[in-house]
Amino acid sequence: MKQHIENLIHYELNQGVITERDMNYLRNQLYYLLDEVLDDNYPKPNEITYPSDALNPILNLLIKKNKINDTVLERDLFDAKIMNVFSMLPSTYEKTFYDLYNKDNDKAMNFIYNYAKATNYIRMDRIDKNESFKYHSSYGDLEITINLSKPEKDPKSIMLASKTKSTSYPKCVLCKENEGFSGNFNRDSRDQHRLISFKLKENTYFFQYSPYIYYDEHSIILSEEHKPMIINYQTFLNLLLLTDKFKGYFFGSNADLPIVGGSILSHDHYQGGRYKFPIEDAKTIKKWTFEDITLEIIKWPLSTLRIKGSNKEELAKKANDILTIWKNYNNKDLNIVSHTNETPHNTITPIVRFKNGLYEIDLVLRNNLTTDQYPLGIFHPHEDKWHIKKENIGLIEAIGLAILPGRLQNELKLMEDYLINNKHHPDLTKHLPWLETLKNKDFKNDVNSFLKNEIGKVFEKVLRDCGVFKEKDEKEFIKFTVEEINEKLFK
Repeated sequence: MKQHIENLIHYELNQGVITERDMNYLRNQLYYLLDEVLDDNYPKPNEITYPSDALNPILNLLIKKNKINDTVLERDLFDAKIMNVFSMLPSTYEKTFYDLYNKDNDKAMNFIYNYAKATNYIRMDRIDKNESFKYHSSYGDLEITINLSKPEKDPKSIMLASKTKSTSYPKCVLCKENEGFSGNFNRDSRDQHRLISFKLKENTYFFQYSPYIYYDEHSIILSEEHKPMIINYQTFLNLLLLTDKFKGYFFGSNADLPIVGGSILSHDHYQGGRYKFPIEDAKTIKKWTFEDITLEIIKWPLSTLRIKGSNKEELAKKANDILTIWKNYNNKDLNIVSHTNETPHNTITPIVRFKNGLYEIDLVLRNNLTTDQYPLGIFHPHEDKWHIKKENIGLIEAIGLAILPGRLQNELKLMEDYLINNKHHPDLTKHLPWLETLKNKDFKNDVNSFLKNEIGKVFEKVLRDCGVFKEKDEKEFIKFTVEEINEKLFK
């Protein structure tokens, strides 16, 4: 135990989370927390790559001593307690950030990103196991990730969760009250979670990194108030203001309706990061320029308009005007229905960046209408693709990064065996109709690369399913843009 404690202490020292001045205090705290006898004979530390290189053996020893149960959930809850010993108070963390930010934006962002990784809030040991590859589509390179970083709950954890009394505190996983929250069998721990508070106009928001980052510096901006997500003028303006506040970052929002929105619609929030998504390189199909604003239709599987300009307020106003027009647009021949009774179906997924001296807003048109034939949505992945992707297509996937379930890693191996040796496994049942179409294709002696390419094809088709104007409807998309937007907003 002592060896691993010392390894962890020196790891945090090397990462700049603590200083030499903190060593005695931290050693005392950790040995007490872990019920280990402390004396002057502690071992020389060894280098480790991740905090988990020390945490996992510590947790294994605690399980042997019957201090905690051997479940993923209990391990995660307890290792967060260990890492919280190293963590700054929120006020110190925020002050350190702003002291750096006032001198150098990049140094400030690097500090909090590296801090989140060093304190194991971002569990890089798991994230680095994610499998990623690209698919060369007709829209440009799409990115595919098989997500292994977020562990599934084991049966013991599920049983413990069922016995845990649920509470309404915090109201959701995005609320500011999660900062330092100990977690339970229903909620992940947030012991070492820290927030940066700031103002957007008169409203308070908080910046944090996602604990299971899907891309570089994957961040979340959450409102101080627990209130539902909504896409409106203020949303567009906030996203534009954020690109000023956190330079070099893009920002976007999930849509504000079920099916086409994100997994959490109850709390107003945005996502961002220092990352270039495939949609950014999408080619222009049609372009119009009106004084300071450029409007483009881009070549993308989800119907997308791009507006550019130098005036944030004017750009946000135009984006909101386009949203208003789209909210009331109907085209029954294309199954685009704006309302059924009083229920709205049309909305937008916006993405904002500052590029080449101009602000850009990508406006991805969305519709969540369901029918008996498509109970999960007409513009949702259709059933023949559910074996690869059934979940909602939110912001991240709409702009070109597939987050596919971890089960696919093992299933890929089984697929290879099926195609090469015709060996069937029960886990392949859902894939069989698709695999049968691949049997007679040329694998070129690399069945793994072949299958990944075919998965990329499925993802491209998933995105096409979600497009309200299909490729064959390009003339209708141009007509909508000219007659409904150009003639109403720019003349």
